[in-house]
Amino acid sequence: MMKLLSSTLAALLLCSLVYAELELDYPVYEIDHWHFSDIDKDAQMWSGMYVGSNDKVYVGLCTHGDAANVYEFDIATNTMRHLGNLTIILGERGKGIWTNGKIHVRMSEFEGYIYFGSFCEDNGPPSIDHSTWEGPWWFRIKMETGEIETLSKINDYWGLLGQALDPERRLLYGLAEDGNLYKYYIDEDYTEDLGKVDNWDICRTIITDDLGRVYGSYTPGRIWRYDPETDSLEDLKYIRLPIDYSARTMANPMLDRRSQWRYAEWDPVERVAFGLTGGENLLFRYDVHDGPEGSIEILDRICAPQFRDAMPFDVPSATLAMTINPVDRKIYYIPVVSGDFDYGAVEGVNTDLNLPPLSFMLSYDIESGELNDIGYMRTKSGRWAYGMGGAETDSQGRIWFVGAFEEPDPKYQAWKIGDQPYAMGLGMFDPKNVK
Repeated sequence: MMKLLSSTLAALLLCSLVYAELELDYPVYEIDHWHFSDIDKDAQMWSGMYVGSNDKVYVGLCTHGDAANVYEFDIATNTMRHLGNLTIILGERGKGIWTNGKIHVRMSEFEGYIYFGSFCEDNGPPSIDHSTWEGPWWFRIKMETGEIETLSKINDYWGLLGQALDPERRLLYGLAEDGNLYKYYIDEDYTEDLGKVDNWDICRTIITDDLGRVYGSYTPGRIWRYDPETDSLEDLKYIRLPIDYSARTMANPMLDRRSQWRYAEWDPVERVAFGLTGGENLLFRYDVHDGPEGSIEILDRICAPQFRDAMPFDVPSATLAMTINPVDRKIYYIPVVSGDFDYGAVEGVNTDLNLPPLSFMLSYDIESGELNDIGYMRTKSGRWAYGMGGAETDSQGRIWFVGAFEEPDPKYQAWKIGDQPYAMGLGMFDPKNVK
C-alpha cells in the first residue's frame, strides 16, 4: 500500500510533517484548509455539518468529556466564526454534570434556520450521579444572524445520532442512542417518541424519501421504515443490505455498525437513496419505490483502492464523509487507508509503523458508473488529512469536509493519533480543478 523510501525514513515517521517523504501509490491532491479555534481546540466530529443556501458552512464539533461547539464559515469572505458552546448556552458548564457535548447529526435547513439535535457520550466527569444529566435538546441557528436558539428537550436521557427532515409536514426525525425514533413537530416545538427501531448498535444516518417516509438500518443488514401517513413503524421483511457474513461466527458475531449502513443520502433527482455499508464500503442504490419494500442494487466497493480486492474484514470501516454532488452528478467519498479510524484511536493495518489513517478522495459517476481515484489529500501548507467525519456539497459543486488534519502548530493542536498531533479543520475540494 505504501512503500518507504528507506529504513531510515521509517524512524522519522514519528515526526510531524514528514509524510511528504513517502512514495505513495496514488497522486496527492492539494486542498484548501481552514482552522476552527485555538481556544476550544475541539477534538472530534461526526456528521455535524451543513452547507446552507446562504453559502455558509455550519459545523458542530465536539470533544469527549467536554463540550460541543458550533461554527459558521462564510465561503464568500473566507471567515470562520464561533457561534456558541452548547454547555454555556444551556448553563451546564462548571457544574460537574454530564453535558451536551456532541452534535452527531447531519444538520437540516428549513425556512431560514439550521436545525440540529444534541447528544451526550462521556461528556462530563466520569464518576457522577447520572440523574444530574438534564437531557439532550433541539437547537436551531438563525441563518441571518448566526444566533443559536434552544428549543425543547428531546427526551430525559438519550441524545441523537441521526436526523432527517420532512419539509412538507414540517417535521424533524431523530434517532437516539436508546434505539428509539423521535418525531419533532417544528411549529409546536414538541417531540414524540415513536418507539424502538433497534436494540443493538444503531446506525448513524437516517433518511426521508419524497413521500415523507423515514428509513434506517440495523444489524444484520436489515432496514426499518416509518410511514407518517399510517403512523406505522415496521421492519422490512424481504430486503437486505449487501452484507458479507463469511467471517462471522458465534465467537465473533460482529453485530455492530459494520453490518448496517454507515451513511445514506436521499437523491431527489432519481428519487432513490444512495448508501454505504459500514464494513466493506459497498456503495448501493436503494429504490424505495420498486415494490412494497423497494430494491437494493450494489454499485461498487468504494474503499481506498488498496483494499478493493481485500477480504471483507480487512477493509477499513466506512467513514461518514460522503456526499452527492448535484452539479456533476457524482458521489464523493473520503475513506481512510491506514486502518479503522476514530479520533485518538487507530486500529488495523500499519499501526506498527504508527501511520495515521491518511484520507483518500474518490468519486463515483452516478450516470456512467465510473469510479475515479482522485488521490490522497494534503493541504497547500503541507498538512495531511487524517480522517474525515462529514462532507457536504455547495451550490457551485465544491466539496466541503471536516475532520482531523496534521497539526505542527501547538497553538491549534487538540489531540494525538498515536504520536501525531492533529487539529480539527475544514477542507475544500473543487472538482473543476482536477485535470
